[in-house]
Amino acid sequence: MKEHEIELIIDCKNVSRETYMNDEKIYNVLVKAAELIGMRILATAGYNSLDTSPPRAICFVMVDESFLYCHSYADEGFMSIRVFACGTADAYKGWEYIKKEPNVTDFKIKEFKLIYEQN
Repeated sequence: MKEHEIELIIDCKNVSRETYMNDEKIYNVLVKAAELIGMRILATAGYNSLDTSPPRAICFVMVDESFLYCHSYADEGFMSIRVFACGTADAYKGWEYIKKEPNVTDFKIKEFKLIYEQN
């Protein structure tokens, strides 16, 4: 058996509202994390909805090796981050960079591994 893909789903709490609602900063952090772990960026998007309910920021980085994603709900004090990597990209290295930038200290990680069997 060979491990090939890993997905991290990180649920964050108690991050400042300024961080939750700063789609530009979140976007830049996700792009930098993708670059740091050697992913080739294909497309990106960021969105801040201060004028809707609930206010939130959403950022997405599509890479040829998978994706990085963040969705925040500022009023609830919640931010969900997903780092999906395959090949030689290290999802944990990407997460280590991401959590330092907005100073995320209260989080839970769910890890999913896709294992392929060769006949």
